[in-house]
Amino acid sequence: MCTSTRMMFLEFLGTWLYLTIGGLGTLNHPYLPALTWGAALTVGTLLGGQSSHLNPAVTLGMSASGQSSLSSLPGRFIGQFSGALVAGITLVGIAPATTVQGMVADVNITNIEWAEPWFTVPAYGSTMYSDILTFTIAAVMFQLVFCASSGSALYHGISLATIITVFGPSIGAGLNPAREVMGRLVVSFYHWNWDVFMFYDVWAWIPLAWSFSGCLTGALIYWLLIEVPKHLETKKKQKNTKSRNKDEIPYTIDHDDQEVENLTVILDEKPMTEKPPAPPAMPNFDRSPPQQLKTYLDDKETSPSAIKKFCKKNQISTPELEHYLARYRAVPVDRMDLGNGVTVTVTDVAQTEEEKHR
Repeated sequence: MCTSTRMMFLEFLGTWLYLTIGGLGTLNHPYLPALTWGAALTVGTLLGGQSSHLNPAVTLGMSASGQSSLSSLPGRFIGQFSGALVAGITLVGIAPATTVQGMVADVNITNIEWAEPWFTVPAYGSTMYSDILTFTIAAVMFQLVFCASSGSALYHGISLATIITVFGPSIGAGLNPAREVMGRLVVSFYHWNWDVFMFYDVWAWIPLAWSFSGCLTGALIYWLLIEVPKHLETKKKQKNTKSRNKDEIPYTIDHDDQEVENLTVILDEKPMTEKPPAPPAMPNFDRSPPQQLKTYLDDKETSPSAIKKFCKKNQISTPELEHYLARYRAVPVDRMDLGNGVTVTVTDVAQTEEEKHR
């Protein structure tokens, strides 16, 4: 709520300053429309801040393209139209007396040379179709640059000045619907009629309707051709970053000057998840049956080279094997040394079975 209220007042102050300075600039001689309205928009944007729009048509386009929240739309509209109304009243108070008297006296709208500070009038010889096309194209261009300028006051002013230079003051200055509606409303109050809205075959609906439609079209074009591809590229980069982080190993290097450098190693190959093969089990002579010991002692050669070969194959030390050999040579094969001087008589199972069958 506080943010919406703050945005409403920013739009109000920025729009008031923008339209007041621009309206006063039209009364100067020589009148330089591009410089006047471009500088006025720049100053108004500086007061309203980077997030201000100062134009209802631009606000609608920014909200449609997702660059402005929809919740701020009502507050912005209230601030912009209120600022335009106060700007029209301010111009009545500080404009030259001859201009104000001419505006008040021209109730039948016979001479509209006084109208420029409050609203836009059609160019001489223009047609409805040409005005619709020109307003639409100018609004599309203005909205595209507005979306790309990221709230820069200078870029906003340059954009409006360029459009006025190309299309004329009746187009560029008329791109603000708040000025067109509220300026005419102030004049209608002094005229006590609505003729200012109806003159020239109700020409007022052209800048009002086609400024909105042009800005909305420009915002949708920008969203479709710029924002959507940008969003897809961002998602692709995030996906690649996540997959790359899985194969990264962070580590730290400590230098002598007490500085710590954090580095990241990127593995080209996937880390090994399988365990290395276990080494062959070392033979346990204490638990070997007598027949196996007999076979080993009788059939195997116990020369030093054979002992070294057996130790290398079974990954045991040579002194350990010699200890076992000396130990079992000192004990009969049919007796098992259990250690600590204890021996037991072992009966060959196969031999016992043969005696039973006899």
